Amino acid sequence: MPRVGSETPAPSSSSSMASTIKAYSVPLALFVAAMFYQLFVIPKSFPVSHYDVLGIKRYSSIADAKEAYEKISSKWNSGNEVPSTDDFIKIQYAYEFLTNPSWKSNYDIFGIDEHIHVIDRVKGKYAGESFSKIKLPLLDATVSVPEDVSLKVITHKDFESILKDTRPSLIQVFSFGSKRCAQFLAVWKRIVFLLDGVANTGSVELGDLQLAAYFAEKKPTGQPFFRNGLPSLVAFPPDCKTADCVIRFDGELSVDAVTDWFSTTILSLPRILYYSRDTLVPKFLSKSSPHKDSYVCNSPPPTLAVNVPCLVTII
Repeated sequence: MPRVGSETPAPSSSSSMASTIKAYSVPLALFVAAMFYQLFVIPKSFPVSHYDVLGIKRYSSIADAKEAYEKISSKWNSGNEVPSTDDFIKIQYAYEFLTNPSWKSNYDIFGIDEHIHVIDRVKGKYAGESFSKIKLPLLDATVSVPEDVSLKVITHKDFESILKDTRPSLIQVFSFGSKRCAQFLAVWKRIVFLLDGVANTGSVELGDLQLAAYFAEKKPTGQPFFRNGLPSLVAFPPDCKTADCVIRFDGELSVDAVTDWFSTTILSLPRILYYSRDTLVPKFLSKSSPHKDSYVCNSPPPTLAVNVPCLVTII
């Protein structure tokens, strides 16, 4: 005789399905969240490129940029589309920027765009105005660094010979198409003059891609970049022969700031403070008894690189 209740009933198909769904619900939710983050959140965290503004692929040619702009502007001219002032400025800027060979190359390889502030400036100037009121072109492409022979642009071979020298080196990375570099030229020449005989100096043009990339920092993606744009100053301390030990200057691009940094940070020389006639009294003389000492303020030798020229002599 069969025994009643001796067998365990098989689980129903519905409860089995529920268990399966429950087991995979958390991994599935995490997968969906990750896909959403990758497809929608991450792209929005990156700034829109000038290529995106024109609706073309990254690194498209100058001809492609011109063609895209002509298609957009033809719609404006026909009256089919009336752009907002902000959209017009961004599109016009992207067109002018990407059709300049030097600017485009620097942007594609090193991510450099030193004119980006123009967009906000023009937006503020023409706020509330029709796009037809905007004066074109937005960018001035005529300013560039003169190809001065005294600039001492070095090649890869020149750099190899510099590294063989035991003296420290100061290298400027610049671009002939950069307005900031053109403004810095006179300052750089003065720095080179003051460091003559003390350190090796040289300039690397951004068009020398291999050498310029050597002096650049690297993003996680591997793209070379210059954190503070151009010009960029890189120093090799004594006995430093590789990019691993270079020191980058991130201060004010002035003769005093650069020479002071190089003297104290690279050469490890002590800083000697000098006072001007205006700061001498509150900083020094006011702390002394006026009836005991007399002071004469003398200018230092013209070859001495100091921030404020004034020496104090106690009589």
